[in-house]
Amino acid sequence: MRTTTPRLLLLACLLPLAACTGAHSTSSRVEPSSPPSASTVVVLVRHAEKATEGGDDPALTPAGQQRAEALLQVAGNAGVSAIYATQYRRTRDTAQPLADQVGVPVTVREIKTGAQAHASEVAREILSQHQGRTVLVVEHSNTLPSLIEALAGLRIQPIPDTEYDRLMVVVIPPSGPARLIQSRYGVPSVIP
Repeated sequence: MRTTTPRLLLLACLLPLAACTGAHSTSSRVEPSSPPSASTVVVLVRHAEKATEGGDDPALTPAGQQRAEALLQVAGNAGVSAIYATQYRRTRDTAQPLADQVGVPVTVREIKTGAQAHASEVAREILSQHQGRTVLVVEHSNTLPSLIEALAGLRIQPIPDTEYDRLMVVVIPPSGPARLIQSRYGVPSVIP
């Protein structure tokens, strides 16, 4: 039997993590040589439900639009300061409601050379440009496992093509091992 984490429990998990991302210094100047004092938090989801028509770049279905709104409800107060998506409409449209609410543009990173190379590039950019911050990444079922491995050295179970509700949070502290929190959001996916 599959269980779903209630949205309030998920928010209770995400918000304290996001609070950890702020620097606790009264000085507005940070020395470049000083190590970051906060964890980098990366919230990762697969794009929401996609239409069957539309070729290689379909739009979201009405259920997918509802899931994008559910993502806004889950991560809207998490302190997201950067949002990444691929070049495909379904990832951008999943991220857009949150981007609109928090006033952060969606940064598009094209998948050019395969899932692993793409994941390595995105992970490198997040870790070098967003240390100590909270980042949302909307990807695909075939790129998310590689991205989590590139970010944290952790492996996840494959994501079935019918699964849209998995939400993963990678917490990367300034030192020590990364942690992975896996949960669900929105209406549960129907997985045969």
